Amino acid sequence: MSGSGRSDAWSVLMVCTGNLCRSPLAEHLAAAHFPPGTTHRPVIRSAGVHAESDEPMHPRAAALLRGRGCDPDAFRSRRLTRDLIETSDLVLCATREHRSTVVGLAPRALRRAYTIREFGRLTSAVRRADLPLGKVRPAGEFLASAAWAARCTGRVVPASLDDLTDPVEQGREEFETCAAMIEDALSAPMSLLAQACRAWQAVPRPRQATSDAAAGSDAGRPLAAGGRASTG
Repeated sequence: MSGSGRSDAWSVLMVCTGNLCRSPLAEHLAAAHFPPGTTHRPVIRSAGVHAESDEPMHPRAAALLRGRGCDPDAFRSRRLTRDLIETSDLVLCATREHRSTVVGLAPRALRRAYTIREFGRLTSAVRRADLPLGKVRPAGEFLASAAWAARCTGRVVPASLDDLTDPVEQGREEFETCAAMIEDALSAPMSLLAQACRAWQAVPRPRQATSDAAAGSDAGRPLAAGGRASTG
C-alpha cells in the first residue's frame, strides 16, 4: 500500500485472468490460515485482468474450497484496477504475464508483485525466528523484503516453475492440481504470518506500575489526621 497513511492491516491481492478459478482459490486458501476472529489478520482480496464483475466462482473451484472447509458462497468476481494494485501491500499473480500486467498498470508495484509460486519459492528460506515480533504488517513487510532480496540474486528459473496453469476448461483433476500448487506455494509464508500474529498476541501486556496500583488501593479510604489514608 503506497503512501504514508498506512494502517495496521496488511493487504494481499491475488490476480489471475477471469477471477473465477486461480485467484479466488488463492484468496480463500491464504485466508484459511487466519480463522474468523483472528486479531490483525491480513486483508486478502482477488481480481482478474479480464474479469466480468459480480460473477460467482467457478463451480469446481467452489467445490474444492468447500472440501477444505472454506465458504466460497459470498464470493463475487472483480476486474483488476490500478487502484486495487496501489492499495495492496503485496500482489500475487497466477502467471508472469499477469505480473507484467500489474506492473504495467502500476509501475511502483514492481517490488511487491510476484507470481504466487515465485513468492513461495523466494521466501522459502525465511524462518519464524527471522520475523519481527509484532502485528501482521511488520511481519508481512519482512516477507516481501525477503522476496525482493532473493529475486535480486539474479537466479533465473523457467516460467513453468512460477506459473499456474489455468484449469478453467479442465476437469476436477486439473483443479486439484492447481489448488495443490497454490497450497504448496502459500502454506509456508501464510503460516509464518499467522504464527507472528499469534506470538505477538501471546506477549503479556505491561502491568500498571506498582506505585499506581498502590495509589489506586488507597482510593476511597477516609483520610486520617495529617492527610494520610486511614488503614483501619
